[in-house]
Amino acid sequence: MKKENFSSKWGFILAAAGSAIGLGNIWRFPYLCGQYGGLSFILVYLLILIFICNPLMVSEIAIGRTSKSNCVDAFKVIGSKIGMRHLGLWSFFGGWCAVAGVIMCLSFYFLVASWVLYYFLEALSGNLLFITQENLPIEFQSLTQSFSIQYACGLIFLFVTAFIILGGVKKGIEKTSLYLMPVLFLIFILLSLRSMTLEGAEKGIQFLLHLDKHYLGFTEDGFRWMTLFETITAALGQAFISLSLGFGILLVYGSYFSAKENLFKAVHHIEIFDTLAALLSAAIIIPAIFAAGISTQTGPGLTFISLPLIFQKMTGGYFWSLAFYLLLLLATVTSTISIFEMLTNLFIDKFNFSRFKAALYVLLISFTGFTAVAASFSGAWDIKIFGRDIFTLFDWLASTYSATIVSLTMALFIGYKAMKPIIHNIRRSAMVTNTFLRYFIITLRFIAPSGLGLLLTLAIIK
Repeated sequence: MKKENFSSKWGFILAAAGSAIGLGNIWRFPYLCGQYGGLSFILVYLLILIFICNPLMVSEIAIGRTSKSNCVDAFKVIGSKIGMRHLGLWSFFGGWCAVAGVIMCLSFYFLVASWVLYYFLEALSGNLLFITQENLPIEFQSLTQSFSIQYACGLIFLFVTAFIILGGVKKGIEKTSLYLMPVLFLIFILLSLRSMTLEGAEKGIQFLLHLDKHYLGFTEDGFRWMTLFETITAALGQAFISLSLGFGILLVYGSYFSAKENLFKAVHHIEIFDTLAALLSAAIIIPAIFAAGISTQTGPGLTFISLPLIFQKMTGGYFWSLAFYLLLLLATVTSTISIFEMLTNLFIDKFNFSRFKAALYVLLISFTGFTAVAASFSGAWDIKIFGRDIFTLFDWLASTYSATIVSLTMALFIGYKAMKPIIHNIRRSAMVTNTFLRYFIITLRFIAPSGLGLLLTLAIIK
């Protein structure tokens, strides 16, 4: 079966950026900024992006582009070219772990997507502007306890995603990204400008620009390594979730990326778009919560519990609430199609399925997983595993363990085994200086494994 490809460099960039720009940017990044000192968190995040995530992102895409294969067989394809033996473990930890992580992601991501769709419909109807402050937490709690509402909204998202995937790489994923991404950033810019002009928003802007050394370990009682480690761990986890690293998604998109295109420039563009989206999200939410007198320590419930109150206090609140939840809706779509495509590619490439048959199998897997997650989370199905409902369990395993293990495997595979073919692939489309090579090798052999090992160790200890 002929391998599909993106029709242009920008098709690839916008699709990969769309995968990265999702709930991680709009929902997670702002509340972590609030919890870890604003600028302190942003600086740590940017350093991790430059020194760890950039080489890992180049590596994951290069593995896909070099092998032109699925996430499981990519290691075998590259390994066989350089005479490696015993490739089963590489494929297991780098491939099948990614598959397991993506299946879990698909299962719980559609539940969160159901909340986004519900709140968009509430904003569209205008109901969101008339819920009292006391009733906003009750509204969200009622939603999360209703299996039928979450299930109906989640299924709509699921079938829309499958429909886009059926269009293929060019007509489905690429075309959707080319239309949605410009709209996404237009809404980002409008909302950030409105938020920063609210009365009292200047305190939020000052918070984002203030370097709180406490979160960098410099406390009144002396230097605290654990405080710094907590900030680093939060930023590292956010960077991986935000950039879709370690899920095999970028590997699959890389397999659709032309060898003639400059990989470095493409990665830089993706990182710029993703970082800009994260910073704009913080510029939307942090000034707004200061203007409304809401604590920066509100946490994950910020988007669904606290923000509606802010829109109620805004002039033109209906328009701004609709714009925000539309932004969240579009960002969620661009992310779900990338997760869905990773598994679809596996069935097409490894099992020689047609795209329709592969998408149907992924739809059934997603449907089953989502049903279990929605039933468990809402309480309709009373089941706990390791003391967690299925939603919390899948989120924990996928984001904390699966992505970290896969990224660690990729770093070690390229750093110690497959550096030559990967560098050769990169050199086909870009000049590689000796300075970059040293940076690339040191990062993949020492810096990235150390950071990922720390993240994994802290996760196990906790």
